[in-house]
Amino acid sequence: MSKLYVKGWTVLPRRSARVRHKPSLAIALVDPKPLTRRSIAEMLTKALPEAVTVAASTCEELIEIEKRPIASPDLVIVHIRGAAVTDACVQNALELVRLRLPEARVVVLSDRDDVQNVNEALTCGVWGYIPTSVEAEVAFAALRLISAGGTYLPAQERRSLSAKPDNGAECERRGRSDGLDLTPRELSVLDLLREGKPNKLIAKGLNMEESTVKVHVRNILKKLRAANRTQAASVANRLLGEPPPATIQLLRPASGGGMNSKSRHAEPVGG
Repeated sequence: MSKLYVKGWTVLPRRSARVRHKPSLAIALVDPKPLTRRSIAEMLTKALPEAVTVAASTCEELIEIEKRPIASPDLVIVHIRGAAVTDACVQNALELVRLRLPEARVVVLSDRDDVQNVNEALTCGVWGYIPTSVEAEVAFAALRLISAGGTYLPAQERRSLSAKPDNGAECERRGRSDGLDLTPRELSVLDLLREGKPNKLIAKGLNMEESTVKVHVRNILKKLRAANRTQAASVANRLLGEPPPATIQLLRPASGGGMNSKSRHAEPVGG
């Protein structure tokens, strides 16, 4: 099987692909460890011969490298290994993919199979959560299901999630998100925006890049049909029926893992 290595990428073409047309399935694998990245990519290529698979070490690499072999992947598999979904590096990686590749269906591949981690992944909008403890055939079947528009969770986690009620804070948070049509991360940005904080302090408080905050603020202004940050805060206060938050819950500091991106500079939106 032929392989092509380009600027840290591992490009694994379809085994029998001779015609040059868009593949029926384009998969991007993000794994910080070279050995497992290559092994998983080769397994995907053998199990899904109709697909073209591209592997990268980080989500930033997946997004930023020019002349990507796959312009817009159908599936993005993010191997978070043993990290919690709530870890800042994982949150930033998932958010980057969601913002820059909005059409892609994100799948979390994890060494953990606890219900809490699965539940956190669902709140991030992933299409599937595949523990590395499942059989390979199950994982491949899950990817086919997700590529066809379905959602995959392990059977044990599905039963646990359906039986476990949400706590009050979680229900309230989801209700706020539904009412404002904002994602959980956008709600976190909005909470700080309502306090009057600039993008730089919002980025520091939520442990994300200023450029990502800038995108969130633009989305918030658009969704709330606000002309500026002050108007957005006013609209949010009116819709939520509550005063601006006095405190926030900060994300855990990034541990310097492979998926943590470098700091960039961006101008604030609306001052």
